Amino acid sequence: MSTMVSPCPNRKTWDATVRVTGGHPQQLWGVGEAQVTAEGSGLQVDRVMVHDAEQRTVGYAQLYLRSEAERVVAGTVHCHVHRPQDLPVVAAALADWAREEHGAVLLRFQADILRTRGTTEALEAVGFTRPAAEAGPEEPRRLEVVLGETERDLSQRLSEATLDRCRTALRTPGVTVREVTAGSRALDNTGLRTRLITQLLEDLGEDSLLLVATETAETVGETALGYLWFVHTRGTAMIYRLGFTRRGRDLGMDDALLLTGIVELQKRRVQRLDGGDPDETEVPLVVRELSGTERAVLGPWELPLGRGPAGEFTEDVADAADEATGTAVAAELGLEDPVPAGSPEHREPEDEPEAGDGAERPARGRARRVRDLTRRVVGEGISALRDAAGR
Repeated sequence: MSTMVSPCPNRKTWDATVRVTGGHPQQLWGVGEAQVTAEGSGLQVDRVMVHDAEQRTVGYAQLYLRSEAERVVAGTVHCHVHRPQDLPVVAAALADWAREEHGAVLLRFQADILRTRGTTEALEAVGFTRPAAEAGPEEPRRLEVVLGETERDLSQRLSEATLDRCRTALRTPGVTVREVTAGSRALDNTGLRTRLITQLLEDLGEDSLLLVATETAETVGETALGYLWFVHTRGTAMIYRLGFTRRGRDLGMDDALLLTGIVELQKRRVQRLDGGDPDETEVPLVVRELSGTERAVLGPWELPLGRGPAGEFTEDVADAADEATGTAVAAELGLEDPVPAGSPEHREPEDEPEAGDGAERPARGRARRVRDLTRRVVGEGISALRDAAGR
């Protein structure tokens, strides 16, 4: 299949496309912006769509570009592929774009489609392999929580012990749970780094839900027990980041805050929650009890793209680049004794960035060739996409 890759510079068009096509929340524009805020100038994001010969979009991805020792490593997280048969076409097109436009030496590829018959073989046929760290007898899976429509739908799937733990935590004297928005000043004296939180909230926009639990005591005033952060489209939500103090965990606020957030997602008419890898020890108990199924997924794949300017490329260099991006977000946002349970796809900063830190987007050699196509796609679809976005 002949393909063309086209950058998308318009946030409204990009996000509307994600919502209309059922893309994963990881593809929302604000998630990429928030990651740039977290990592700083060492990260660049290129948002690209893959079109077939008839100019139909067959997939799209936020392409994360990280540099280390003059080498560029490209990566996608839950890249959207419209149909399973388009998987190798989209993967190969993104690999060519990463190599030709950004000089990348490795593409780390993860798609949002399920693992079905022939999908792994299709990726292997175009040169992709599973990372050595991911290889093993167990195939990758994801937990899925169907949210239902009422609190009763949720409570019927939870054990009495878990429900009691949540109720007790929320009824603890002095404990308060708040939804935090970009303009909130309620957390100024809780020990959280509110400037960074505000910046991330502005990056994520209306597609996020941040809940914070605090405790008020006579001797020390109000302190944070923990926070839970969701990002969502209309169809799917994910746990973006979370962190709790030891005191918060002992009270059961980790489960209580998660259940509170899921109820709020119901009100927003979100249909399901991506519960993460069932083999991860940090998957919350509420998620495990509410999840009805484990979905077989493709997991991460890699394709070496060639030699970088500094010489032969090795996976060790790429792994070192990823590790160098920093510490757990719980510590960065100011929690004492945090649980480092952030999304494994994201890395966090060692130093708090200044508001507005960002990186210039790399030059794109194909911009002139695809400009007409981009304008045509945007011109024909922008009205319908804005209506579908509803915001």
